[in-house]
Amino acid sequence: MATFLSAGPGEAQDFDYHRFESLFDEQVTVSATGKPERISDSPMLMEVISADDIEHSGARDIPTLLHRLAGVDITHSSPGTADVALGGYIEPLTSRVMVLVNGRQVYFDGFGAVFWSSLPVELDEIRQIEVIRGPQSALYGFNAVDGVINIVTFDPVDDQVNSARMRVGNHARRDASATTTQALGDGSGVRLTVASDHAHDFGMAVNTPADRDFAKNPNRRQASFDAGFALADGSHLSLEGSHVDVTERHILYNTFIDMRMVTDSIKGSYVRDTALGRLNATAYLTAIDMPWAQTQTFGAMKLTDRMAVGQVSDLFKIGPADSFRIGGEVRHDSMTAGNLTSGTLTGDLSAGSAMWEHTFSPAVSTVNAVRYDHFQLARSGQPAAGDIYTNAEFDRAIGGVSVNSALIDKLTASDTLRLEFARGLKLPSLTNFGLIERYPLQGTTVYFLGNPDLQPSAVYNYQTAWDHQWHDLDALSRISLFHEMTMHHVGTSYSLTGDQATQITQMSTGSVANGIELSLQHKERKGIRWSGNYTFERLHEHYDLGMRNEQPVHKLNGTFGYAWDDWEVDLSASYASATKEYVFDRTTLTSTDQWVKGAWQLAPRLGWRASDSLSFELSAENLWAYRDAGPQKMAASYFLSMKISY
Repeated sequence: MATFLSAGPGEAQDFDYHRFESLFDEQVTVSATGKPERISDSPMLMEVISADDIEHSGARDIPTLLHRLAGVDITHSSPGTADVALGGYIEPLTSRVMVLVNGRQVYFDGFGAVFWSSLPVELDEIRQIEVIRGPQSALYGFNAVDGVINIVTFDPVDDQVNSARMRVGNHARRDASATTTQALGDGSGVRLTVASDHAHDFGMAVNTPADRDFAKNPNRRQASFDAGFALADGSHLSLEGSHVDVTERHILYNTFIDMRMVTDSIKGSYVRDTALGRLNATAYLTAIDMPWAQTQTFGAMKLTDRMAVGQVSDLFKIGPADSFRIGGEVRHDSMTAGNLTSGTLTGDLSAGSAMWEHTFSPAVSTVNAVRYDHFQLARSGQPAAGDIYTNAEFDRAIGGVSVNSALIDKLTASDTLRLEFARGLKLPSLTNFGLIERYPLQGTTVYFLGNPDLQPSAVYNYQTAWDHQWHDLDALSRISLFHEMTMHHVGTSYSLTGDQATQITQMSTGSVANGIELSLQHKERKGIRWSGNYTFERLHEHYDLGMRNEQPVHKLNGTFGYAWDDWEVDLSASYASATKEYVFDRTTLTSTDQWVKGAWQLAPRLGWRASDSLSFELSAENLWAYRDAGPQKMAASYFLSMKISY
């Protein structure tokens, strides 16, 4: 149990998931509080997508998996891109959700977005995907204000993942991936993965010759390694590295943005048990390069971004009822974006955090966490034409406190109640601070400018959930309610001086979101498996900025699966009610809104295991074509997959 009580969120792979899942006959996690615990014991409201769920899903990407959970919104800019939101507030190239791969942040501070296609992970090497609801800034820092999604891969030391998968389909779909795991001695091992994906672009609602010239077929190539080493003194060293090269198209308010993005990352973690507790040190570097990007409105640009992160933590116990975790983090981000910004924008963050978990009784416990973030903004280089700010105006510091508090009460052997309060902070992106774009319009130059005086927005969240285990059905039901207040949003103001029009980024009034989520699920590896969930959510603005109805009010998901002998059949169905989105007119630089109709999605799957090492899968997505964004139609897609395990 000493091992079980000593891990942190950045050291997911140093924890023996398989051992403790077998011991407790239940999934375990280290993401909610930094301490390992059973999912049913986690004080945070969390859902977990397991490797079995992934295997039976027929999905070919992570956003498709997430879309089947309660309270998750997805929109697509193209067949190869997606935006994901928890609890609403979904906008193109904007995210309020922190996404991690084995504890490494893949959230892009430069745009404040997550590029899902650039994640260096294949579905076959994922152990589980942990989705934590509500602000988690006290554990993870700025921008985790609607939740955290942590993708945990198999451990290269304890888990042998050796497989190759090939997939073909319509729209010229051609995917291939291979993963191999090799032992490097007692307690050490490495996993290597390579992949290549290709498809033809389709479904463009606006399909003029000029728009077709902008459309780029989505392509993705990636290579990665993950290694773990047991050292002679009992400590553990982990090394990870990846290279991802993607070409894709985004649609931002009806404006096409095509880009090639190359992402390289390297990460190292060191864990050691000492008399002072379990000490963990993690460092990683992420380099993002866009050798080319093209927009219909602003033309071509190039971008480079470098992010370096260092984290330390100590997890320890004082007495049998109290566990503590203290930590620190430093982060440096530097972005140069050609004609998108002036000069080089940098952000330096330093933070300290503390967590305390207290057990009142075997049935009742509480977790409380606090974190302070200090962010130093700066800009260097020659200001671009039309820039109204000096570099000195970017020399400013921003700070803030985040809080998480949760109570879990196991009312009976079948019933669990959770109560949570959180205060998170949403930091504007570097482009929010330093954007400068010029657009010629009828003899006038229109400038789109960031603002170095922007402030973080506080997000307050209250949520409660009741879980009930239906033993006769071997099923789990959940009813959860949430109330979330966002105090400010990043908005704009306009000014006109002579022949120059200027749009300046400002902090606008906030909003309130209320919702209820209902779910019921039964998981069985052999035999019948099923699940269903429903979400009702309403967004209320303090001032009408046009955001009302920008997310579906009603969402419904259902899955059904049956396995017999060497065969499996699964069916997933989803419904999202009508929503509204902005459409940008490039000739007048004005925005209007349009309705996107409610739509069903249907995804069947048929699987056959020909032998212990060979399996086939026939699956489909979007049997009823639909739109979740005005400019993009998601047409029916069919896939045939072959997987070889060795």
